[in-house]
Amino acid sequence: MVFGIGEGKIGMELNTHDVSSGGKISGRLRLELNSPKHAKELRVELIGEQRRTRRGKSRKEVVYRFKQVLDGEKEYTGGEYDFELQAPVKSELEKEMQEGAAGALLGAAKMLGAISPVEYYVVGTLDIPMSMDINKRVQIAVV
Repeated sequence: MVFGIGEGKIGMELNTHDVSSGGKISGRLRLELNSPKHAKELRVELIGEQRRTRRGKSRKEVVYRFKQVLDGEKEYTGGEYDFELQAPVKSELEKEMQEGAAGALLGAAKMLGAISPVEYYVVGTLDIPMSMDINKRVQIAVV
């Protein structure tokens, strides 16, 4: 077995996969380990990523991050952890950009691939020092 691979897994249940701007996402993280693991923390994050193209190069940038630590440094054996995260609130500028001439300009930039929509993920992580972390990533929509 490759070091760190197959050590366990994280399961995640969410109350919804579509949340309104500023709304709450609640869920349960289920940690299943093959053997006890010492870890720095168990956390869940809401991450927003956007693909941007500049000078012909495309890359993903994190544009939103909200982190909640579920448990601190200790020996983990498994278990279930409830969590609640807050979705980002769209600013007035973002709302205005979806309307009128600015919205048309933004739409054109998206069609040309210069700007992509923000993709949101709920990510659960068991942060294990000197080994590969155990992760689970679930995509959601913030509308």
